[in-house]
Amino acid sequence: MKTLVTGGTGFLGSHLVERLLEQGHEVRALARSSSDISHLKTTAAEIVIGDIEDYDSLRPEVEGIDVVYHAAARVTPGWGAWKYFHSAIVKGTENMLRASAEAGVSRFLHVSTGTVHGKHCEGDTPACESTTRYVVFGPDSYYDYAKLKAEDLAFEYHKQGKIPVSMIRIGVIYGPRDRLLADRVFRQISMPIIVWPGDLNPRYSVIYVSDAVDIIIMAATSDRAEGQVYNVSANHEIRLKDFAAAMVQAVGSKKRQVTIPYAVGYAWCSLMEGWARLRRVKEMPYLTRSALKFLNKGLYLDGTKAREELGWEPKVPMEEGTRLYIEWRRAQGKK
Repeated sequence: MKTLVTGGTGFLGSHLVERLLEQGHEVRALARSSSDISHLKTTAAEIVIGDIEDYDSLRPEVEGIDVVYHAAARVTPGWGAWKYFHSAIVKGTENMLRASAEAGVSRFLHVSTGTVHGKHCEGDTPACESTTRYVVFGPDSYYDYAKLKAEDLAFEYHKQGKIPVSMIRIGVIYGPRDRLLADRVFRQISMPIIVWPGDLNPRYSVIYVSDAVDIIIMAATSDRAEGQVYNVSANHEIRLKDFAAAMVQAVGSKKRQVTIPYAVGYAWCSLMEGWARLRRVKEMPYLTRSALKFLNKGLYLDGTKAREELGWEPKVPMEEGTRLYIEWRRAQGKK
């Protein structure tokens, strides 16, 4: 099967490229001219230059493709202007859907996020696929809102019969090359003392990246999955501090932990953001106010549907996943 992966230079996309190649698929990886393609060059993927924000650049790249895996997105929650999220996520998805439909692509897999459920995935009851989507538009939620709008576009293309669409909603993924959750937790536990802002310890649907790419491929290749959306969740409770504890164990050290008032942590994040803006840094700071809010809200999803309809089961427990991440980090000379 000939496949196209958008976001192939990113965390999830790069692992998806590798797994598709392992399974014997032909893989075409879409990359912007400004992207770092050094890792992609180590694979057997065909690297093509294009930009999901530029429709004309996509038309030749989708020709002859059977399945499009759309994993590209601006993943900087709470950091950046709305116009950038709209262009990369909403307009980018629309361009990919249009180009794919016009090229006669037989299947479109859209990668979305559980945060489209907003407050409905933050409590003690996990959100299932039919749970109300709820995102209040604002700087902290530009990413979530853009993903919700991209979902609407994908569902509409499917409903109109333009192209068969399947979708997955990810909770939190981690693993080698992760620059969000695992990287930030690792930096936190590397401090002489682990500092927790606030007393909350929310539930998260945390999945190792190889398990996430498995369900993505299942959803893209199953006839039953046409027009369906699936949550990516291990279906058991994982608390944020449990994940941090597993990371500490993988590192092989003991750490003292202290809790500071949430307001103090929030003020510290404000200072970090302000300093980054003064230096005109484009990269998202290590900690932001938006990230702090997310860490205190949680993201709890119900993954029952994927198990019952696709037969998907996560294979990598948290203890093994954190160990694999630490081994990769050390092999890269990262501290």
